[in-house]
Amino acid sequence: MNHLFFPQIVRAENYKIKTCGEFYGYASYNEVIHADCQNRCVYCDVKLEENGHEGFALDHFRPQEHFPDLKNNPNNLVISCGKCNRSKSSHWPVGTSTEATHDGTVGFIDPFQCNRLQYFQVEPAGTLSPLQGPSTYLIRLLGLNRASRVLVRKHRILNAKIDSLISMAEESIDCALSLLETEEEKEQALRKISSAKAAIASIKEIRNEIHPT
Repeated sequence: MNHLFFPQIVRAENYKIKTCGEFYGYASYNEVIHADCQNRCVYCDVKLEENGHEGFALDHFRPQEHFPDLKNNPNNLVISCGKCNRSKSSHWPVGTSTEATHDGTVGFIDPFQCNRLQYFQVEPAGTLSPLQGPSTYLIRLLGLNRASRVLVRKHRILNAKIDSLISMAEESIDCALSLLETEEEKEQALRKISSAKAAIASIKEIRNEIHPT
């Protein structure tokens, strides 16, 4: 299930700079930072399409209010959804005198430097549970367990189950058809068909959980 959430992201090898060696205005890096972040909010992990393709914001990971020298530095830019961006605002509780992004209790997790799955456990119901460091602080500050995000995670989990069941049903049907073609092992073929029918019934139950009638 971990493969569904918080993928490891990597920055582009080189960001464009002016001939004088300075960075362009930060807005010019919008497209490449979207790609770096895999079109996902680095805080709540919602994908652009899951957010109704509503625009994501370029976020200064270290707030420009506290780090004005990093305003245009693309290495300090991430992508966030509107709600996470507003909730984060200029919060930076560890101050500016340290390179650390958190103190073990409060602060932020650098998504390009850390495996976020070491900080958050995604529960089957779609909620995030804190594992260590500032995860409790972030869940509370950014509202990472707000209803819309819990629903997104739950749907990812249920859709992954559907994909697995569909593959199992298709494999069972193909095997059954192969057995029936040789007119041998018909009992085994019937078991495969029954298994496929059971998988399809499970799919229907999961679909109903996603979209109740």
